[in-house]
Amino acid sequence: MNPLEGGTLQALSRRIPSVMRSEFGRVIENLMDVPGSMGAVLVDDDGYAIDYVYNPKLLDDIDIQIVGAQLGQSVLQTFGTAAHRDLGTPTIVLEGKEVTLVASPVGQHYVLTFVMDASVDPSGVLGHFEAVRSTVEHLLT
Repeated sequence: MNPLEGGTLQALSRRIPSVMRSEFGRVIENLMDVPGSMGAVLVDDDGYAIDYVYNPKLLDDIDIQIVGAQLGQSVLQTFGTAAHRDLGTPTIVLEGKEVTLVASPVGQHYVLTFVMDASVDPSGVLGHFEAVRSTVEHLLT
């Protein structure tokens, strides 16, 4: 069920806002519409958060930043390998006991990471994640 169905102002006011309320953050807020989402972060190639959004009932703000920084470095390495072999933009899915992580490069210097409850089927979320990722990438160009 889409929490924004019907387009009511009340539904819009329930959305969890990004921490820095940047243009990028307003886009990544859309990932929080996925049932079971815990947080999302956009980091630069040094691992610093550009903006992030998280559900404080499920995750601490430092945790979403650390996940973004740690996973971001690996994703950028994967992106370099994929680019060298002309494989396109990689998306990494890591499924754990309690959480599932989805991450992908945004341009050459940024990474978007999404954290959700492990009960969520990542295959049903990848299209939504890609739409958010590509919108953020468009904002960067």
